[in-house]
Amino acid sequence: MILLQHLPASGGTLISRCLASMQSVCLLSEIHPRGVAHFNPLRQAATWHGLIAEADVAELAADDIQAFGEVIAGLARRAADRGQRLVVRDWAHRDWLGRPFVATPPMRSAWDAILSAAGPQRFAAPTVPRWVTVRNPLDQFIHSKRMDALRDSWDDAWMWRGLRSFAEAVQSLPRFRYEDFLAAPAATLAAMCELADLPYDDDWQHRWRDYHNITGPPAGRQATVIRPVPREPMLPDQWDSLRDNEDLLATLDLLGYTVPEPLCRHPRAEATDVSGATGSSGATEDSGATSGKDWDQQVVHWRRAHAHRPDDVAAALRLADALRWTGQVHDAAEVLLDLARGEPPLTEDAQLQLLPLLCDVLQQSERKFEAIEFRRWLAALAPQHCDNLFQLSVLLAGLGEVDESLEYCRRLLQLDHRHRGAAANFLLYINYSDKYTSAEIANQHFRLGMRFSDRPQPLPPRSRRSGEKLRIGYLASDFYTHPVGKIMLPILQAHDRQRFHVAVYHDGRQSDAITRATLATVDQFTSFHGCSDESVFQRLRDDGLDVLIDLGGYTGGGNRLHVLARRVAPVQVSFLGYPNTSAVPAIDYHLTDRFADPPGLTEHLYGEQLVWLEHAILAWRPYGCAAKITVESRGGPLLGLFNNVAKISPSALAAYAAILRRVPDARLILKYGDRYGVRSLRDRYRREFAAQGVLPHRLEFRTEAEPLEQHLRTMMSVDLALDAFPYQGTMTSLECLAVGTPIVSCCGDYYAHRATSAMMMRMGLHELVAEDAEEYVEIAVQLLEDLEWLRQLRAGVRERFYHSPLTDPVGLTRELEAKLTGWVATPGAVIESP
Repeated sequence: MILLQHLPASGGTLISRCLASMQSVCLLSEIHPRGVAHFNPLRQAATWHGLIAEADVAELAADDIQAFGEVIAGLARRAADRGQRLVVRDWAHRDWLGRPFVATPPMRSAWDAILSAAGPQRFAAPTVPRWVTVRNPLDQFIHSKRMDALRDSWDDAWMWRGLRSFAEAVQSLPRFRYEDFLAAPAATLAAMCELADLPYDDDWQHRWRDYHNITGPPAGRQATVIRPVPREPMLPDQWDSLRDNEDLLATLDLLGYTVPEPLCRHPRAEATDVSGATGSSGATEDSGATSGKDWDQQVVHWRRAHAHRPDDVAAALRLADALRWTGQVHDAAEVLLDLARGEPPLTEDAQLQLLPLLCDVLQQSERKFEAIEFRRWLAALAPQHCDNLFQLSVLLAGLGEVDESLEYCRRLLQLDHRHRGAAANFLLYINYSDKYTSAEIANQHFRLGMRFSDRPQPLPPRSRRSGEKLRIGYLASDFYTHPVGKIMLPILQAHDRQRFHVAVYHDGRQSDAITRATLATVDQFTSFHGCSDESVFQRLRDDGLDVLIDLGGYTGGGNRLHVLARRVAPVQVSFLGYPNTSAVPAIDYHLTDRFADPPGLTEHLYGEQLVWLEHAILAWRPYGCAAKITVESRGGPLLGLFNNVAKISPSALAAYAAILRRVPDARLILKYGDRYGVRSLRDRYRREFAAQGVLPHRLEFRTEAEPLEQHLRTMMSVDLALDAFPYQGTMTSLECLAVGTPIVSCCGDYYAHRATSAMMMRMGLHELVAEDAEEYVEIAVQLLEDLEWLRQLRAGVRERFYHSPLTDPVGLTRELEAKLTGWVATPGAVIESP
C-alpha cells in the first residue's frame, strides 16, 4: 500500500488521476476513518475497481481505527493478488483544516495511529511509503478560498494555521511540488514511483483524461491539460494584508518556497536568501539560483536587471512576465505601458513580443478595455494573429463599437472560416447593428449557420411505457446570475415532476446561488464545461432524452450547436436565450409569441418552425424586494438608459440626443453594471452627444455596479426609461417594469428587435411603442413635457406588470409542457395551446 497525503487545492486530484491511470495502481480517494460516511472505501473498491462484490459493501463505523485499518489492509491484499498496489489518497483536510466537517481538527494525521496499530505487513508490503504533495501556500490559499465546500465556514486565520501545521507535520516525509508536476509531469510521477518501488507506466499520458474514478470536482470541471499556470492576480491591498502574516511566511519557509517580492519589506522575509542578479538581460533563465519554475525568484532577478539597465527591452519583458506569473499584474502592466509609450520607438520584433504580453496583462488586471488601442496596434502589425482579432472584436462590442467589431470578425473568418467563436459572435453582434435589414441578418445566419451543421444521425422517438415520465433537457452556459439563469429558475421549479424528468446541462464555468438553486430543483444536473463535443454528444445520446431545449444559440461565443446538428434528441427546440434563428436544420422548433415574432411576417427569417406561445415568450418571478422599493420625488425630467452598451446603436444615440435637445431641462442617467467606469466610453459618449448639441453636464454616468436594491432604486428614480434599438432590452426591461418605470421602445421586425415592445404590447401599453426613430423621439418628448400625465401612466405600470403573463412562470410552464407532450406524441406536429 502507498499513502498519498495533501491538503485541498494543492493539485492532489490531478496528480491522483494521473497515478490512477497506471495499470499497476488501484486508487481509493479521500479515505479517512472519520470520513467513511462521505467516502466509503468499500464502495469505491467495489464500484471503481471490482475488488469486492457490491453485496459485500458495508457501512463502516466512524472513528473505529482498528476496524478501519482491517478494511484497508484487506483491500490492499486483494489489490496485491491482482498484481496492483493500493494507493490511498488521504482526506487530510479533516485532520488539519476540519471545516465544515470538524470544528476543531486534531492537527495530526489519523493515519499515524492506523499504521502504528496494524503494522506495515498487514498492508501487503514490508513498509507503507507515504508521499506528500504540496503547493505554494499562497496559491493554495487563493484557490481554497474559492471552493464551494469551504465558502460558508471560511476564516483566513484558520486556513493559515492549518496550512502551517500540516507543513510542520510533514517535514520528515518526501514531498513533491505541484509546480514541478505541472512543469514536468512524467518526471515527477516517475520519481514518485521510484521512491515507492512502484512500476512506472508511461501510458498514463494517454489514459488520464478519461479517468474519472476520483473524488473532487465533477468530470465536466476536471482538468483536461497539464501545464503551469500563473498565480491569480492580486491587488496591492491583498499583498498588504499578508505582509505581517507569520503563518504564511513560516509555511513558505517550511516547504522551501521563495517569499514573494511584495512581502519582502517584512524583516523576516528580508532575511530570506535570493540570488543576486547579473544586471544583464543576457543571463539565462536558470542563472544563479534563479529557477525557471520559481517565478518569485525570477521577479527579484529581473527587477535588479531592469533597474541596472532600464533601456534593456529584454529585461523589461522578462520582469513583466515574471510579475504576471506571480500575480503582480498591476505592476507588470505599468512596466509594459512604460515600455510601449517610451522613447525611442521599439523595433518591430520588440513590438511583437510586447503587445501580446501587454494585452494579456491588462486583461488579467481587469483593465481589458485599455487593451483596445494595443490590440488595434497588434492587428495592424500582425494581421493574421487570430486570437488577437477575436479578443479585439469582443472588446469593441463591449464598448458599443459594433460595426468595427464586425469587421474584425470578418477578417478572422477569412483567415479561419471554421472559427466557431468568431462566427457565433458575428451573428450575435449583427443583431446589434443598425446597418442591416432583418432579411440581411437572417441571410447571414443561414450562411454562417451551415458551419455549425453536420449530417444529423437518425434518432427515432424513444419507446416509453404507459405513464412513464417525459425526459426533457435544458442546455445552456448561463445557469447562474444571468438573465437566462434568472428567468429559467422559476420555470424549472414549476415543472410537474410527476410527469416530467427534468435534466439541466450547464456548459458554463460560472457558478453561484442560482446554480445551486437550479441543482436542487431538477432531477439531474450535469456540468459540461471543458468537455469535448464528442463526449457531450455521447452523454446526451446516452441520457435518452425525449426533448432537448437549447437556451443559448449563438450567445457567448462558444456553444454546442455543432452537437445539436448531429441530433441528440428526437425533438430539439430553441428557446429564450438567443432571439433569432440558429439556422441548424436539426433544431425543429423555435418558441416565440405573436408580439415578438408576428405570424405571417417573420417565418421566412427562421430555419426552425416557429411556435407561438399564447402565454408569452418568457415569464419571470420578480425579486422579492422589488415591490418594496420607493424613491423620493424626482426633481425635473429624468431619463434612464440601462441597456447593455453593445445594444446602443448610433441611431439610438441620435434619438436620445434629439430628446434631450427638445426637453432642455431633462437629464440622462447612463448605467450598465460598471461599464461606464471605462473612461474611453464616457469620453466617446460625451463627444457624440456634444456633437449633437447636448452638453456633458446633462449626462450622469454610474461608474460602479450597484447592489440589487440600489440598482432597482436607480431604475425607479427616473421618469422614463429609454430602451435601446434596434436590439432591445429583456432583463433590463423586466427590472424596470418591476419597479413601475415605463419604457419607450422602437419596434423592429423580429424578436431581437421587439423584445421590450412585445412586453409593452402584451401589457396593453401600445402608446409606448414607436414604429420608427422619429416616433420614438415624439413619444418621449410628449411624456416628458407632461410629467403629470407620465406619473399617472407610471402609477399603473407596476400593477399591469404584476398581473400580466410576464410574471406567471407557472402558466408558461404548463403551456410549454403541453407543447412538449404533443411533440413527443406526434413528432413533427405543431400542437395548439390548450
